[in-house]
Amino acid sequence: MNSYKLAQLLCAAGLASAASLANAADGEINFNGSVDTSTCVISVGDTSGGVKGEAFIGKVSVNTLKKAGDVAGGGHFALMVDATDPGCDLKDKSASVTFIGLTGAQGPNGQWLGLENPATAAKNVAIQIRDASGNEVRLNEPSAAYLKPEEPMAFTANYIATGAATAGPAKGKAAFTVEIH
Repeated sequence: MNSYKLAQLLCAAGLASAASLANAADGEINFNGSVDTSTCVISVGDTSGGVKGEAFIGKVSVNTLKKAGDVAGGGHFALMVDATDPGCDLKDKSASVTFIGLTGAQGPNGQWLGLENPATAAKNVAIQIRDASGNEVRLNEPSAAYLKPEEPMAFTANYIATGAATAGPAKGKAAFTVEIH
């Protein structure tokens, strides 16, 4: 009798688990991309005299980041496409840049770069990226087109408060993609 009840219980558990597995197949994912004959070499330059591959935003006081929306600091950097690469055709092309937050996202819509090591980092602070025209470049969204990608594509990065800032390290990390149109 006990083995009969155990068999019923195992059967019921198996059916319940099969039902939940069936629900997992309801979604759909589309993967998009392409295989191209060439890609362009892109380098990161710091236009403020710092280390190549870094944008130095500066050291700012918490007094400059007292409330949400306050902005402080400002580091300049540029992405440069190697126009001498024979496999990289830039003639009559434009380019847009998408930044992907490797240290998370902050802001009301997740548009700003989060900081590394949140437990010890400055609180209520994110990193905002702007294009050469001063327009915000939101994470995971392409920038406005740069009409001459053979020239350095300039950006700035600054701190932006999400509330009253507290002191601490304020470093972030982002990956980027450059789409040449």
